[in-house]
Amino acid sequence: MSEDGSGDDSLSIDRRNALKMLGTAGVAVAGTGLGSIAFSGNSAAATVDIGATNPGSVTNDRGDLSKVTIDPTFRVEWSDLDTAVGKVFYVIEGRTRDNGNWSDWSPVFRSTPWLTPGSLQGADASKPGTSGHLEFSDPLSAIMNRSSASRDNDNPSPGFGSTGKAEDPRPLPRPIEVVNELGRPDYENADYSDINGVDASSYLAGNSMGGANSAYSNLDSGELSRTEGGAVEYGDSSLDDNGGTLPLVNNFPGAESGYYGAADDTSRFDVDEDGASDTDTVEIRYTFALQRLNTGSANLGDDPSGIGYTPVSSFTQNPLSDYSTIEEAVREDPHLENVRPEDVNTGNSELVMDGTDDYPSITNNGANSAASNVYDAYQAIADSHPAVISTTAQFTVTVTNEAGDSGVTGDTSAGASGGGQ
Repeated sequence: MSEDGSGDDSLSIDRRNALKMLGTAGVAVAGTGLGSIAFSGNSAAATVDIGATNPGSVTNDRGDLSKVTIDPTFRVEWSDLDTAVGKVFYVIEGRTRDNGNWSDWSPVFRSTPWLTPGSLQGADASKPGTSGHLEFSDPLSAIMNRSSASRDNDNPSPGFGSTGKAEDPRPLPRPIEVVNELGRPDYENADYSDINGVDASSYLAGNSMGGANSAYSNLDSGELSRTEGGAVEYGDSSLDDNGGTLPLVNNFPGAESGYYGAADDTSRFDVDEDGASDTDTVEIRYTFALQRLNTGSANLGDDPSGIGYTPVSSFTQNPLSDYSTIEEAVREDPHLENVRPEDVNTGNSELVMDGTDDYPSITNNGANSAASNVYDAYQAIADSHPAVISTTAQFTVTVTNEAGDSGVTGDTSAGASGGGQ
């Protein structure tokens, strides 16, 4: 059902046009260049159109590359599901290929936008429902910038003032760094002891993370970049030095998104020989999962005045205190007109239609529960589940080392930045 749907419970489950993601993963100022993948099985179907153009070549007198970035836009659509969607989880991963050899996939960014009332400039979302959409028509960097400001303007954090941006040690807006001179953070040897229930394995798998604030406060080194000779530049922050060791350049604590650093360093892209060039491939993997609304530790029958917080309060157009129970809010609130109480689960948000109607469950593919955001588990069922989709986009980066004493500085084009002198 769409925003103006009737909320009729007699929905035909044989007409699912599950999940569509239509968009461009623009590499900085790049255009389109789309690829297409279509999956079908039983009566469900999913189509994906996503891509990224080559970011162009980098030419300088050292044959040096400083970073490769992406700044995607996207649109996700779903229709005729059995359960209402309240959130859209997604993770972006990257890897590189040099001389035919691929590096391992490594997560570079994750986020879970909620389909709540109101929206940021450049973002458009339907009401929660069995049909709907989420679109970022502006680049992700702009969305993260506005979300960081909006979140703390609504709920100012002590010491951060009213902008929220002081919570982020790095400049805003900024694109996602897939490759940089700091390289992939050493997640395996970081100290997670101050984040309850988190270790290196769970942090990389996705099932136990803590918050993006916790990632900065306990893990992030605050590093911005590494210059020639190994000198490191640090960002400004109002937070105390945390002694963290990970350069989480793609973490956006003000927007409660990100969590990660680059997927690889620039060494395989650099060209040492004068007059020589080298072209390498970067691949990006996008995985989306549609999730249910949830009540957290509360129950549908609870009186809102007697509980401290439930995620449902973020989804209602009217104050939750206007209703005698959470279930009444789900039934009566205008923003939840396409949601039924049975669509809402207790605890953390679960994958929509996990293991129902003969569709696979992530719990049979490495996840502890239907609410575990295990990347491998989502990817394992993406070909056959109507609420999960995973697809890739590739682009190449060519680096040229100018012959002789050319004095040419780094030429940045569409997300590929040269080191220069």
